[in-house]
Amino acid sequence: MNSTHLLSFFGFCLLFSILTGRGASYLKVPIIVGYIITGALFGPSILHYVSDLELNQLAFVNVITLALIGFNIGSELRFRQLRKMGKKIIIIVLMEASIAFIVTGIATTLVLKSIPMGIIYGALACATAPAGTIDVIRQYQAKGELTSTLFAVMGLDDIFALILYSLAIPIAGIMLGSKEVSVSIALLHSLWDIGLELILGAAFGVLLVRIGRFLHDQSLFLIFSLGSIFLMCSLAELFSISPILLCMSAAIIMTNTNGIITRKFTNALTQWSPPVYLMFFVLIGTKLDFGMIQNYALLIVCYIVFRSLGKYFGAFWGGKLAKASSSVTRNLGFTLLSQAGVAIGLTLGAARVLFDLKLETEARQIISVMTATTFLIMLLGPILVKYGLGRANELKVKD
Repeated sequence: MNSTHLLSFFGFCLLFSILTGRGASYLKVPIIVGYIITGALFGPSILHYVSDLELNQLAFVNVITLALIGFNIGSELRFRQLRKMGKKIIIIVLMEASIAFIVTGIATTLVLKSIPMGIIYGALACATAPAGTIDVIRQYQAKGELTSTLFAVMGLDDIFALILYSLAIPIAGIMLGSKEVSVSIALLHSLWDIGLELILGAAFGVLLVRIGRFLHDQSLFLIFSLGSIFLMCSLAELFSISPILLCMSAAIIMTNTNGIITRKFTNALTQWSPPVYLMFFVLIGTKLDFGMIQNYALLIVCYIVFRSLGKYFGAFWGGKLAKASSSVTRNLGFTLLSQAGVAIGLTLGAARVLFDLKLETEARQIISVMTATTFLIMLLGPILVKYGLGRANELKVKD
């Protein structure tokens, strides 16, 4: 993609998203639905303004967005609150992720008549995308017990999903005939990555607090926040680790060390992050492929329905078991259905395992299905987040 085409694509999408965002607000649905529709319109399936090859060159937008999401989640996780909710959050995360894995795995196994492929789809169903949820929370300025619980659950969900995935994929690989995949090595590699993300993020958080004490001008904090996020993204890319966990770790250290500097940092982020979020959802929209949806319609519907049921009832039973309030128990499941960047990243890893096993048809199938389900879930997910937060009476801004 040459620079002229790149700039025009960004320009058209940003401007057209104003229109689709207004349309979404008029229909009383989260504005990110409008952004996703913009991406679908300009993507390869409708107007063909950009190709799949050109879209691959914009992967940096996903990395920056995931970093912003991680920082936003971490800035809300204060040790005092976590100590109060600690056991409850762990129980809820274990239940919602595990039940989503089991239910989705069984359902896709029956459809595909393949236990190892069902295990892979079940593992991919665990991850929850915070991007759409965070955007809905910001749009409607949601506050309350459910919102606080949701931030904590999202913070731990991807860690547990990554561990579960690291166990499931090698097992599926062994069942499919691989002699090179080791469960113990895969788990150790996963734990090493998580440890590296937490340590690097914590070190960065300490450094940001120390530097932030010498910055007082708002414009300087804007530059400081932008440079810091970019550096953390570069570290994540360098070590092939998650920008979400790295930035979340940095934000947790910051918010529990110096709340004033953390607020200045997050306020600066809110000044330049909206266009980044917008383009992230536009890029999700470009993944629309009508042929793909038609070819794998039954599997796509099965995955979406049973993953959603697993997430909802897992959160419901987890809340009951943890003795959470009725507001959290009844509504948390609606806010955990989104699926985006993390799931796609794990999908590519699973596809590599299948390609190595010469199972090219299965590898292409899993990429196609997860891309289609991500598009469809991200259309419905934010609407259900708003519904859940609304039922809990935590939406401070009305349409």
